[in-house]
Amino acid sequence: MLLMTRKLLVILACFVGLTAPRALHACAVCVELPEASIADHILSAEVIVLAGAAPDNPFRFSVQKILRGTEGQLETIPEIPFLIDSVTRRAFHSDPTKTVLLTYGAIYKDSTGRSFSRGWKRIFTMNPERIEFVERLRPLGVHWIFGATDTPDRVSFFAEYLWHPDHVLHNIAMIEIGRAPYDLVRPIGDRVSTRRIMEEFNNLNRFRYVPVAIRLLGLQTDPQAVSIVRSRFAKTLKAGGPNTFEWALAGIETDGASAIRAIGRVIQDSETKLEHRQSLIRALSEAGTVQPKHRDEILGIFSEALGKDPRLAIRIAVAARNWGQTGLHPLFEAIAAKDETDPATQFVLNLVLGSQVRFD
Repeated sequence: MLLMTRKLLVILACFVGLTAPRALHACAVCVELPEASIADHILSAEVIVLAGAAPDNPFRFSVQKILRGTEGQLETIPEIPFLIDSVTRRAFHSDPTKTVLLTYGAIYKDSTGRSFSRGWKRIFTMNPERIEFVERLRPLGVHWIFGATDTPDRVSFFAEYLWHPDHVLHNIAMIEIGRAPYDLVRPIGDRVSTRRIMEEFNNLNRFRYVPVAIRLLGLQTDPQAVSIVRSRFAKTLKAGGPNTFEWALAGIETDGASAIRAIGRVIQDSETKLEHRQSLIRALSEAGTVQPKHRDEILGIFSEALGKDPRLAIRIAVAARNWGQTGLHPLFEAIAAKDETDPATQFVLNLVLGSQVRFD
């Protein structure tokens, strides 16, 4: 009984993760966007300092100015552990007033906001643009929750830094926009040009930002962007591969109901890999969330998909629950009642249906 309880608690944690707004992630062979952004580290830090080279050791950092915290706190926390690299030493040598922003605080927090480790983190070398960024960020972000991205003012703030001349600030903005709920990103789709978005695709060192670039490209309305999205959407539907979710969502933005019907045909194809169909289900779920006008058609696709492959039930059930739809409940009940249905699916379906879950 105890073992079964623990298993179901793990499943419940996964279910909660499915129902929460999801950030875009890079493909499996790419480096994923971090769960905690630089903004998170700055805003949640217990101590923030500007540091330069120590007077008696050019390889060690010395605190020049405290932006958050006190001298007493500095004395009770570990010393700055980083050595000054050669590039930073040259920067300090050419400009003795130059500093590096360092924070001390939580390195990781769980979904409840609890911290399991603390340490120093090097943020970036300061310049006038980054000084202004930090000065704007700190008062605006005082009420933002660590790791949370579901506030319009946060998305709007970082949208201003997309394709900023300072590449570090541009990267920070890309990470934030990639982590933000899609419904909050849609209104900023026209703030950047297709030419700039395509720069991300043409640089092999920018793999980690490609899903974010696809997200933004799908929100463009100019003929070049539309042509690119239609072409890549068609290829992705046929062949699958990395970023299926992102290209499917972009295709729906471009062609609406016709793209949804094309996705539906692929989902019904039993020869299509399960992982590919799951990504397409996820895209339909997201599209139905941000564009309610498509929900009836999507629910029809979901109904047919459930009849052919119950393995798709979890994500479909989550979407129906989030939309407040009950039309698929008879199908959920039938799947949950089957002995061959796996425990994870039964558990999530019972939660969605509001049934009692037994632990024996």
